[in-house]
Formats: sequence, C-alpha cells, structure tokens
Amino acid sequence: MREQGGDFVVWRVHPRLMLWAGVFATLAALGVVSAWLAWLFDRSGERAVHAGVVTALIAVISLIGRLLLFRPRVELRGETVVIVNPLATHRLRREDIVAVTDGMHGAVFHRRDGFKTQAVALGEASAGIRGGRLAEVRSMLGL
Repeated sequence: MREQGGDFVVWRVHPRLMLWAGVFATLAALGVVSAWLAWLFDRSGERAVHAGVVTALIAVISLIGRLLLFRPRVELRGETVVIVNPLATHRLRREDIVAVTDGMHGAVFHRRDGFKTQAVALGEASAGIRGGRLAEVRSMLGL
C-alpha cells in the first residue's frame, strides 16, 4: 500500500494482507466475546479459565501481527529513507543508496559503504515486489 503526503511517500505491507489481518482480528474479537459471554451464563471455573486462555492467546497473536504487518513500512521523506522493520528502524540518506534489489525477505537497499538494509514491508510476502512496487521505489529514488 502506498500513501502520499506533501513531501513524503510511505509504502506499507500489501493491502490484501492488511485486509486478511482485519478479518482475522474481527473473528478473534468475536471469539473472545463469545468465550466471556459463555462464562457469564455459566460461571464455572472452567469457563473462566477458557475465556482467559482465549484472551491471552489472541493478545499474543495480535501483538505478533502488529509487529509483522502493521509496523513495517518504508518512508521516503525528503533526502532520508526510513525503513521500519518489525524490530528495528533504519535511516538512510538518499545519496547513500546505490541500488534497490529484490531479496528473499523484502527489498534490499544497497548502500554506498557496501552494507545492505532489508525492507520487510516491500517483501515477497507482501505480494507484488517483483512487479510495480520495486520499480516504483526505484523511480522515486532516481535509480
């Protein structure tokens, strides 16, 4: 997904994956609500434990989903490229990027100093990096 503001452009994980994450979150919330409603009608210890376990499991899965789907992005802000991965954020100056290629876990930004930075938000899992998204990133960077 690409968002464009005044002087910045943001690429996020593909919208299809975001849609499925929303569907899963809705179903998970319904599961938690139904577990607690079942406990309300039958206040047994087993129902309370079941509702607590379901709530904890959904909380952990939601945290992982947030890290893997909603946090990753690539931002082009003026002369800086900000790459936000699940556990790290990288800031690269535009003139330090010499190439952008397709990698196993996302687009790879090759830097002038020989190091590489992976962008998970532009990964194969986010559908379409080999097509338009990689070309779009390259053209915005002037590569």
